[in-house]
Amino acid sequence: MKIYLGGGHYQSKEMALYKNFFIKNRLFSFYEIDTKKNEWDMIIYLAGGEQYLKAIDKINAPELLYQFVALQRDKSDRTLNSGNKNKRLIFLDSGAYSAFTKGIKINIDEYIECIKKHEKILTTYSVLDVIGNPEVTQKNQEYMEAQGLKPLPCFHYGESFEYLKEMTKYDYLALGGMVPLALHKTKLIAFLNNCFSIIGKKKVHGFGMTNMTILKLFPFYSVDSTSWLGGSKRGEIYHLTPRGEMKMMSYKDKSKATYKTIGFNDDHDKRWMSRVINNAIEWQKAEKYLTELWSKRGVVWED
Repeated sequence: MKIYLGGGHYQSKEMALYKNFFIKNRLFSFYEIDTKKNEWDMIIYLAGGEQYLKAIDKINAPELLYQFVALQRDKSDRTLNSGNKNKRLIFLDSGAYSAFTKGIKINIDEYIECIKKHEKILTTYSVLDVIGNPEVTQKNQEYMEAQGLKPLPCFHYGESFEYLKEMTKYDYLALGGMVPLALHKTKLIAFLNNCFSIIGKKKVHGFGMTNMTILKLFPFYSVDSTSWLGGSKRGEIYHLTPRGEMKMMSYKDKSKATYKTIGFNDDHDKRWMSRVINNAIEWQKAEKYLTELWSKRGVVWED
């Protein structure tokens, strides 16, 4: 997607960061805006909800991402069918990053079997990627395609950009391996600038990418996040400000983490479920904010 940075209506803190970075590093691959087509709706998949089905039902979350690795610990039929209520968008990820960090090996044929069994209710599913081994990831892509599937290809931080260039034949692809860069924003921005310069007008999914500063700089078609579950795991409560900043307050003692103790007054009850529901709603607000933001910038998609 093409972004033009010269207009005065882009003079925000985020755009100033974007411009200053590229000027400093002599990377002038700025993009033009196409303002003549229809707008698109940003998708933020709520990830990690395999064990939070009751919360998902309560918030009626429209977009969910499940990991095959997590479904193996549960009954995939129950989880995916529950997620399919009200015709939700369901993204099935292999869970390669989680498997990599935990030393778990994923059987590609079992993954393919799961996809074929539930293909009618899946909106998107990813390739079985192998962290640190783009050659095997590419072979898995070809193997899954030979089985009649159309998995989302994935390019990871640290891999040769030649692999990304090969993926531009696809209309929709994913970028991964960015979670460790959360505290290294300069590296992350440089990586994404290179990626979007190569990708051009393609739909891009960002795995684990819900940094609002980054999402206001780069036109991701979709992303996913487990941040909403911080309400249960870490007593966190999120709040989207009118400026599109996702503020977070936390409390060390989760049993005492309420809307009042953390700083947000609300009439909801004071349990973890209440915090999780609040966080999911705030991320849904972020979807709307980003959709409107990029629509004003003229960023659209050709279906």
